[in-house]
Amino acid sequence: MPKFAANLTWLFKELPMIERVAAAAEAGFDGVEILFPYDVNAQELRDACVIHGVKMVLINAPPPNYTGGAQGWAAVPELKDRFRRDFGRVLRYTHVLKPEIVHIMAGVAEGPEAEDCFVENLVWACAEAPEQKITLEVINRTTMPGYFLHDYDQAAAIMARVG
Repeated sequence: MPKFAANLTWLFKELPMIERVAAAAEAGFDGVEILFPYDVNAQELRDACVIHGVKMVLINAPPPNYTGGAQGWAAVPELKDRFRRDFGRVLRYTHVLKPEIVHIMAGVAEGPEAEDCFVENLVWACAEAPEQKITLEVINRTTMPGYFLHDYDQAAAIMARVG
């Protein structure tokens, strides 16, 4: 039987983020995900999960620039150093939140240089956090124009390169 997690970025938006955990538990969810929890106190969020008996299932990486910046840049060659620097913040949050999965977002990019950058960053991230499950998400270019990882065959080839 499938298990569903409440995406607190999109659900219960009338409530502050911390209170959304209780709302998810009251609605019957035993898992939650937050796309970008980086503006929330990680310990308060973790405490809410423990109190309400829900597991943090997923967070996204890297943290976005909420002043209009892109969501994800792991495949953007010019932002390779920034991805690696910002991944440290992700790891600080995973240390507290204990998410089952971290979704590494590729960002808007294209071409062989972007693929090489994405593979290098994924290999690096796996080495930095060897116990952390990492996932990739194929996102269509209608929803996110120019998103690098937009095809399942492409994702399979990248995963094969990463090993």
